[in-house]
Amino acid sequence: MNLPARYLKFSSDLPVREVSFGCGGIRLFSDKELKAEQTGYSVSPEGRSLCGDAAGDWRSSWIVIGCDTGVGDPIFMDTSDPQLGVFTAIHGEGSWEPLPIANSIEAFAGILDEFARIAKGRSNPVEQENNPLDDADREAYLSCVDKLNNGQVEGDFWEEMLEY
Repeated sequence: MNLPARYLKFSSDLPVREVSFGCGGIRLFSDKELKAEQTGYSVSPEGRSLCGDAAGDWRSSWIVIGCDTGVGDPIFMDTSDPQLGVFTAIHGEGSWEPLPIANSIEAFAGILDEFARIAKGRSNPVEQENNPLDDADREAYLSCVDKLNNGQVEGDFWEEMLEY
């Protein structure tokens, strides 16, 4: 697998690979896990390509880099995008409808850092119940997401992450 240098820098600079928030969170795969984690997305368990160019097909330029731990949906980057935009999509629907969650790998890194900050003391349902995220912190976080994405990506995914 040919990974872009910008992704390799992002991956090597990560202070944490998993952030838990309530019942959900995000897990990013290590560089060693990436090839195996493409199974079911770009390749079948037998090694056959699952990529195509029709609407709803998985694209050959998409690389799964992690998952939403609450529902298991993939988090992937688009290597055909010079900014290495980051997306998610609902799995098990029969077609892939990518939802942008960060306009670049750098924006994703910043958003993930901020997500990890607000997740402290809220990493499981009991902690979250004892230390709920107040409206001011929620709005500040979503504003940060918007700013890091230069207003180019809706924050729906990140808002939903706060609801798990």
